[in-house]
Amino acid sequence: MKRDGLKVLGFRHELEIYDKASGVLLSREVKYNRIPQAGIDFLIQSPFGDVAPIANFYCTLFRNNVLPTADMTAADLPSVLGEFTDYSEATRPEWVRVYDGAGTWDNRASKAIYTPTAERTVHGSVIVSNPVKGSNTGLLLSVVRFSTAKDLAIGQEAKHVCGLTYIPTNLI
Repeated sequence: MKRDGLKVLGFRHELEIYDKASGVLLSREVKYNRIPQAGIDFLIQSPFGDVAPIANFYCTLFRNNVLPTADMTAADLPSVLGEFTDYSEATRPEWVRVYDGAGTWDNRASKAIYTPTAERTVHGSVIVSNPVKGSNTGLLLSVVRFSTAKDLAIGQEAKHVCGLTYIPTNLI
């Protein structure tokens, strides 16, 4: 039996690290994520009213060298993932997404910004529903580990783009 419908390509995470003084791009990586089971459940149930919608999501980075798993939750942010909180912004940057009219939501027009206040290494990024840095509550919607560790330092700025794409399965 042939089934037409939608395929979730998944979240695309892009991290760019710049030298603030010169504006020179120091590092850039694009990586596709793991959607934890709680995120999949939310994405499939919320359009039909089976779970409450969540108006805002937030981006953050993590420091521990961890492989994301399907059972990860926001409770893993402080301990297992080791959330990166050493940046000058008061809260996790909001994922200010815009719909492109063709199956993708992303924040390319309003990238999440992190201004490091200490030298740290990060290994990945997430999207979560709680804006509080270091919090262990909310919905963990997306988590990705970068191919290589990223060193952040004072005098740099990290810009984070996240996007979600749905593709009709008859195009795959």
